[in-house]
Amino acid sequence: MKEHGIKILYGILAIGILISIFHIINDKGGSGLGNVIDTFTITSLILFLSTIAFILFSFKKNIKKRSVWFLLILSFPLAVISINHLTKEFSLKMTETTTPKEFVYIVKVDQKTYNRDKIKLQKLIDSLIEIKIIQRPSELALRHFNGKTYNDTIDRTWAIDLQTKLEYKQSIIDTLFYSENGKDIVAGLLINKVYNEYVNYPTGGIEFNGKGFIYNNDSIKPLSMLKYSVSGSTYKYCSDELKYNYFKQIGTSGKNYNMNDIRFLKSN
Repeated sequence: MKEHGIKILYGILAIGILISIFHIINDKGGSGLGNVIDTFTITSLILFLSTIAFILFSFKKNIKKRSVWFLLILSFPLAVISINHLTKEFSLKMTETTTPKEFVYIVKVDQKTYNRDKIKLQKLIDSLIEIKIIQRPSELALRHFNGKTYNDTIDRTWAIDLQTKLEYKQSIIDTLFYSENGKDIVAGLLINKVYNEYVNYPTGGIEFNGKGFIYNNDSIKPLSMLKYSVSGSTYKYCSDELKYNYFKQIGTSGKNYNMNDIRFLKSN
């Protein structure tokens, strides 16, 4: 480490830059920028800790080297952000929910009813995916054809707000939330098992996509998908990440409620 320490530190920086270039070149679906940011953040953390270790290994000799201070200052901002982020993430992982106790959802539903409703919604989602679009009468702008004017009374809208380019294998209701009387489904977590051509590209593979949803049985479009989504290679990972987002992280902003917060459930 004494003789080659600086070379190793610059090697860490070089590897981070090369990996970032690789992500940019192989950008699929606009994910390149996010991967580059993640790479620089991880590289900065490793570089910062390695530089500190290098200084402590031979303090009197290394503390005066400009190259060491250059690397330390270069890696410091993102390393601090990364450490702060990891600390918060660890704290959240250890917390069951960030919803205040007085607002935590506690409605109890019979297990048979719960399982029956899960199956019912899974079948409904499968049918909506198959339909893709629904038609409903409405007042739209006039249409002109062969010199004549017609009233187009067909309004087409997506039956369910899920990607249509994926090959859906299975719809799984992970969690359901009910109204205060325990009779009406109001929200839940959905996980879809899909075939995605970009998984293990170019052969393609199976992945699990998860989303939260609001449910309204009286609407022509009963399921409204929420914006936060997760993807993973296994069902368990996807389920855990969904619960992490919807039961913990969303509520930390102070502006939004977690899904297991009765204030959220009442507002939808």
